[in-house]
Amino acid sequence: MPKVLKTTGLFFVSLAIFLQFSCKSSNGELPESYYNFPVDTTVQIIQTLPAEINESSGIISFNGNIWTHNDSGDDPKIYEMSIASGEILNTIEFENATARDWEDIAQDSQFVYVSDMGNNAGKRQDLAIYKSKKTAILDGDATSEAIKLNITYPDRVDFKPQAYKHNFDCEAILALEDSLYIFSKNHLDKHCRFYTASKTLPNQVLNLKDRFDTKGMVTGAAINKENGVLALLGYNLDPAVGNFGPFVWLFWDYPNQDFFRGKSKRINMPVIAQSEGIAYWKEGKFLISTEKTRMMRGKLMVFDAKKWID
Repeated sequence: MPKVLKTTGLFFVSLAIFLQFSCKSSNGELPESYYNFPVDTTVQIIQTLPAEINESSGIISFNGNIWTHNDSGDDPKIYEMSIASGEILNTIEFENATARDWEDIAQDSQFVYVSDMGNNAGKRQDLAIYKSKKTAILDGDATSEAIKLNITYPDRVDFKPQAYKHNFDCEAILALEDSLYIFSKNHLDKHCRFYTASKTLPNQVLNLKDRFDTKGMVTGAAINKENGVLALLGYNLDPAVGNFGPFVWLFWDYPNQDFFRGKSKRINMPVIAQSEGIAYWKEGKFLISTEKTRMMRGKLMVFDAKKWID
């Protein structure tokens, strides 16, 4: 079992203050709505991420370990990391792929999917999702061929918005049955829209399904396939200040795959950190990864969703 670094409430208060000073500024405040939700002080930090994974932006759990990737500035690679030791066990580079702004990773029984749809500035038109066979992971290969799915939004008309002042960023995807589910990161209105996409069409326009007022920006998605609980990770952020207030929205008892039409609850995380990746782990628990700050490496945390489900 991985070693739990600390679990006490006092530790999280200290860590929150520490991380806050590692951001751009400590003078800003999170929006008032942030404080209207409960805080889970039992979240556990179980591992420090290795230096090679300085911007963990998406994670999946597979065969007892996690696979993750960096945000931008890295080659098109995914890394296998031991949850127990924090060591990198394997690295796979995607052939026929670029890594302009990789933001999330998802999986099904045959493929892994990496979303290259990051768009903070709002001007990108080359959005894509790369899919690669899981056999490379199972065989321990160093490279894997990637198939590119070119993505277009159905409801976007402005390709020259002001940076961080638009609703066409995306940092969260799921792979379920025959479809991909894509969740937007709305800088402007702090809502989240979700779309569906085909797993096979090389060029496609997303299908807009619904929207939800997340009161913050969504950065990752994961689902417990045993009971259907969807977890959307996100944070509140003022880009001029740099304070990150992470949260998780849980959705359950929804009809079909209409995630936003059932029960929901938001829980704030007891740290101030750029939380980007989330994956279902086991026994109702989700893993959450954070990015490196100027003063400390990224962390891997465990969030137990069971107690928050009515």
